Amino acid sequence: MKYKIIFLTLIIVSPLLLVIHLVKNRESLRKNELIDTEPAEEEPSKYDPYNNYPLLDLPMEYFSKEDIQWGSVLPETIGKTIREYSQVALENKAVYQSYPTTKITIEKYSSETRPLQIKPLSDIKAEMKNQFPPGSLWIQEADDNYKEYGDLATHYFPNFHISLLDQFDVNDDGIKEKIISYNFVGRADGGSYQTDIIKGNNIIFSVQEDNSSIVPADTLNGFYVEWRSPEHSAPRCCEPGYFRTRFIFKNGEFIPLYEQEVGYMFVGNN
Repeated sequence: MKYKIIFLTLIIVSPLLLVIHLVKNRESLRKNELIDTEPAEEEPSKYDPYNNYPLLDLPMEYFSKEDIQWGSVLPETIGKTIREYSQVALENKAVYQSYPTTKITIEKYSSETRPLQIKPLSDIKAEMKNQFPPGSLWIQEADDNYKEYGDLATHYFPNFHISLLDQFDVNDDGIKEKIISYNFVGRADGGSYQTDIIKGNNIIFSVQEDNSSIVPADTLNGFYVEWRSPEHSAPRCCEPGYFRTRFIFKNGEFIPLYEQEVGYMFVGNN
C-alpha cells in the first residue's frame, strides 16, 4: 500500500510540475530570451584572387589580346592573335576588384625630395667591367639605356637599368612629371620593378614595393601605385593580380588614401 501511495502521488504531482515548468519557460521566453531553432546559415564564401584561380572555359575570340598579362600559347604558334592562346590572364573590365579600404598596408615608399646623381657614362662602364665579364650583355645594356634615356640612365647604373619612362601630371600643377620604372641589372623582365617620380632634377616620390609601378589616377592630383602583394606565392611571371593604392598630393607630400585588391580574369581550358 505504501508503494501504491507513492505511485499515485507521482502520477498526480508529475503533471503539475510539468505545467509549472512550461509556464516558467514561457515567461522566460517572453523576456526576450527566445531560442532560435532555425539552423544557422553559412557565410557565403568570398572570392580570394590570391588563393583561388578560377579558369573560365570561354572562347578566346571574345577577348582582346591587348588585355593579356600573361598566358600559354598553343603548340606551333607564337601568340600573334588571342586565338593562338590556350590560357590567358586578362586585365579588363571584368577583373575582380575588392571594395576600397582605408586600411593602408603599403610601406616601402617615400615622398622625400632627393637630387638625381648624374655620373659620366665612362665611369659607369668602368665600374661595370669590374662586376661583369668582358662582352657582358649588361655592359651593352648600359650603352643602349644611355642612348634611349640620356644622362638620366646614369643615375640608376650600375645596379639598375631603366625599363620604362612615362609622363603625366601628378600634383595638378599643369606640368607633366617623369615616371621612371627600373629593374635590377641582370634581373629578368618578370623581376622586381621599382618606380620614381622625377620633377626637374629631383626625385619627388619613390616606391620600392615588389614589382611596383605608378599609373595615372582619375584626376591630376595624385596617382595609383600598383604592386605585388606579399601574400602572393605564384611565380613573378604569372601573378594572379596585384594591390592598388591611391595616393594624393597634400601639404607638399604624397600620401596614401585607400587600397584595393585586383585579380585578373582567367580564360582558357585545361
